[in-house]
Amino acid sequence: MQKILDCLSKAPVFSKLTDRDRQELLERAVERKFQRDEYVCWQGEVWSHVAYIASGKLEWAMLSPEGRRQVVFKLNPCDVVWGHSVVDGQPMPASLEVRDDTVLYVWERDDILPIILRHPEAVWGVSLVLVNYMRRVREVVYGFAFHPVAGRLARLLLSHYSHVDDQPAPRDLTLDQMADTVGTTRELVSRTLHRFADEGLIQISRMELAFLDREKLEFMAGGNEQ
Repeated sequence: MQKILDCLSKAPVFSKLTDRDRQELLERAVERKFQRDEYVCWQGEVWSHVAYIASGKLEWAMLSPEGRRQVVFKLNPCDVVWGHSVVDGQPMPASLEVRDDTVLYVWERDDILPIILRHPEAVWGVSLVLVNYMRRVREVVYGFAFHPVAGRLARLLLSHYSHVDDQPAPRDLTLDQMADTVGTTRELVSRTLHRFADEGLIQISRMELAFLDREKLEFMAGGNEQ
């Protein structure tokens, strides 16, 4: 439990509370376990909860009216998830999907708000968290409008495999995951990856990926592809 309290003491909103408040919140939290590919909440559902991620990985994903899925951003251990419904009581604008087996500590609105409202800085912090969500969605929309698929895919590779040097690293993103993230089809992702390989930018196999020309990928990712 001390590890959770340490994370909460550094998290937005929770960092504005007292140690006693954080301890009280932890006592009120309900532990919930999820398996890969389950949903914590659905787009269109009223989800008036806040959740601390003890372990696992989650994704915010949106569905278009045509049923196309778009990953907005990812969440990792020690992150705190704020449901929009906590603030306005309206349906969620995106689904919260489980990518790896996950353990959450969850608070209902009526359990967490009385403690948050004791501290004006914490209330302001909730606003900042939700504004940050909006800005991250804006980056996704901006990317669709102004970057071609090759540029978006280059950005994803550079971000996800930022630790990779010239030596091959395990390829842990599937074509479907890449397509969902950059907003295209798995077939176009496959063709673009092979194009990158043919142009000497990456070395790729079914199991591994390595960067050969990181500088040109960065140029593409910046939206300057010709």
